[in-house]
Amino acid sequence: MPIDNTAAIAAVRGFYDALATGDLSVLDTSLAADWEGIPALRVAGPDGWKASITNLRSAFSDITVTIDKMIIDGDTVAVRGTTRATHTGELLGVPATGREITFRSSDMHRVENGRVVQSWHLEDYFGIAQQLGLKFSL
Repeated sequence: MPIDNTAAIAAVRGFYDALATGDLSVLDTSLAADWEGIPALRVAGPDGWKASITNLRSAFSDITVTIDKMIIDGDTVAVRGTTRATHTGELLGVPATGREITFRSSDMHRVENGRVVQSWHLEDYFGIAQQLGLKFSL
């Protein structure tokens, strides 16, 4: 079903603005009360995304999020983005390295009534790990 593009863009931008600014209150109007993140977060709903943002912002300072491309099709908003930050806190057992990282993400957000109800999220975790100096052997 088609959506109001202006409201959909505002809702989706709120998803990223909260990460970049740390202002979690924007999620109260951007995400539906029963928002679902895929893959699932440890805590369900908007509180799960808020907890993830808090965790990420404790590990990374000066976070910027750039929406490189946004495409709207029906009730879905696809976003290709780039995030930049400095690793200044512990992340998954890795102490702060002070390294600047850049990673890309691809997301699909389903919007209803001006709020995001589902988000399918993929980001370059392998690239993040490499930039933090983790070594892998395949």
